[in-house]
Amino acid sequence: MSGDPGPKSWFDRAIGACMSILLAVVALYCATQVLQSILPFLIVGIGIGAIIWAVWVFIQYRRNKY
Repeated sequence: MSGDPGPKSWFDRAIGACMSILLAVVALYCATQVLQSILPFLIVGIGIGAIIWAVWVFIQYRRNKY
């Protein structure tokens, strides 16, 4: 069949690899920017959750102590 391309040349494979690396770098940059923007809220939420859990554990300990 004349429509099937032959094996890719080394240049085409190098360009494909470079584009893949560029796309991975852009995706990683975007992910770090999103994480950096939500990190303060995430830390506050985890802190509040830890405080609530600690209070609950303390109350349960006090109830079951006697």
